Amino acid sequence: MKKIYFLLLSVLMTSVSFAQVIITEIADPNNNADARYIELHNLGTSAVDFTEGNGWQIDKYTNASDAVSVSLDLTGSIPAGGFYIIAYDNNTSGTFASVYGMTANQLDAVNNGVAGSNGDDDLVLIDGTDTIVDFWGVYDSMTGTNTDNTGTCSEYEDGRAERLTSVTMGATTFNEAEWNVWADSDVTGCTSHVNAPRTAPGDFDPGAWGTPTCSFSFTNPSATCDAITAGVDTYTATIDFTGGGNPAFTVFADAGSVDLSGGDPATDATGTITITGLTEGVDVIITANDTNLCNVMSTITAATCVPSNTLPITDDFTYADGSLIPNGLWLTNGGTAGDFLVASGQAVVDQGAPSEDVIIPFTPVSGKIYYGLDFSVVDPGAPITGSDFEYFAHFKDSGFGFKARLDIVEATSGGDYTVGISTGTSIAEATWAADLSFGTTYRAIVMYDQDANLTQLWIDATAIGDTSILGGDDADPGNSMEAFSLRQSSSSTNETVLVDNLVISQNFSETTLSTQNFNKNTFAVYPNPTTNGFVNITSTSNEAITVTVFDILGKQVINQTVNNNVLNVASLTSGVYILKLSQNGNVTTKKLVIK
Repeated sequence: MKKIYFLLLSVLMTSVSFAQVIITEIADPNNNADARYIELHNLGTSAVDFTEGNGWQIDKYTNASDAVSVSLDLTGSIPAGGFYIIAYDNNTSGTFASVYGMTANQLDAVNNGVAGSNGDDDLVLIDGTDTIVDFWGVYDSMTGTNTDNTGTCSEYEDGRAERLTSVTMGATTFNEAEWNVWADSDVTGCTSHVNAPRTAPGDFDPGAWGTPTCSFSFTNPSATCDAITAGVDTYTATIDFTGGGNPAFTVFADAGSVDLSGGDPATDATGTITITGLTEGVDVIITANDTNLCNVMSTITAATCVPSNTLPITDDFTYADGSLIPNGLWLTNGGTAGDFLVASGQAVVDQGAPSEDVIIPFTPVSGKIYYGLDFSVVDPGAPITGSDFEYFAHFKDSGFGFKARLDIVEATSGGDYTVGISTGTSIAEATWAADLSFGTTYRAIVMYDQDANLTQLWIDATAIGDTSILGGDDADPGNSMEAFSLRQSSSSTNETVLVDNLVISQNFSETTLSTQNFNKNTFAVYPNPTTNGFVNITSTSNEAITVTVFDILGKQVINQTVNNNVLNVASLTSGVYILKLSQNGNVTTKKLVIK
């Protein structure tokens, strides 16, 4: 590069050059990358010689680089009120002239050169005094670096960017309000950025400025499941539009049935279009076309209708030591992801510095629900003391309603500690009468009555009539629970609680399971949906799992055996599949979505 300069707002610019030549159009046709070009326009009253001073140039920055990637020295001159076209001429010489029927002022024959920009590069116009005259792209003034424009208002990939005719001078930083942008992507928060790829030559006008533009746009796409089952469901998609009201508009989709009762671009300026009867896991493309300027397309991402886990749910935490997530059915529900650990086949609830809370979602049921778990408290060196309000296990509703909270609290008779229970408050409302000992494993069973809004606790019970305590009797009815949670937080003593052999059920008898009879088979399939070409399939049993995969037509596409291991699904196309899982005589089906 023949000159050095800085992209600073404080750069001094001569009013003459600043007010004369600006960038008015950047072209990246979606049908012909060799037909790209940059259009300059002279707003001044006199011609500009591009060899003046040190000479004019355009610098290009790629991939968020803070160094110039390639530079083009401008040649010739641009008359007052005239245009100057720089055409990409590397791959196929003469493409610009053959496509647009006119001759460019300058050809850029460098591979991926300045005029060969593909919609996500920064472009800087420099005059003969080494002054920034105009700037296209996102620049971070805090770090002094350029930004990859992908996903920003300045991305025009497979499209076009044209300056508004109201603009009278260039800018040292990109101002998206000065531009109309067409691209192959949806970007929110922009003054004018339309998902509408542009085709050469019809959608471009090199050497002209201020031609009519398409003002139609799609916004707010959404998809909602019509049902959530283990099979392949259907979903309904909606999308808003603006800029309608042209009788020439037609709307069509590549799947489903289009419903224009909420708004028709042929008659309404704004509205909402609905598409019904869509297949779960399959995206839909909707198009609005007026046969002239507008051919606007938008892809609505398909809904994933994977049902929640159903009760009963069991987990014996037989995972490799390390983070609990993403093992089994567990999901992060807050805090620092990855710091809820599993060690030696037990979940480690470590009150204090770790903050991650984890949940297992499940399909809501009515009436009483139970969770049972084996727990022991690691000896912290002294008995538990203090108010110790931090519960470590509870049920959770769809929001932030926590019920049936189990807490480690101060002992009542000089022992190490005991446990408390509350129906819906942070502080234990009832305390277990007998003191418990560090390092000893106990089984807690907790019931929450969703109708009576009442909690009950048993320790080492074998029958529902055994000794128990009740939490507060809150106002009826209670919340509908949708998840079980293990919680880490700072408490008075910051004790460590080891948890094992979890059961979540509608029946008391199922929660009395202990280590020696914990033999329910619970399968977990994750990630689901998957985008990586594989899926983990695990079970509470260590025996081999036979996996049979069927497509939506019922055709078997995979049949193999895994042992708490990875199933390779890279050979399958995007869509919805049914998994049949067999182990020790237990058979279940689950839905798998491949993106």
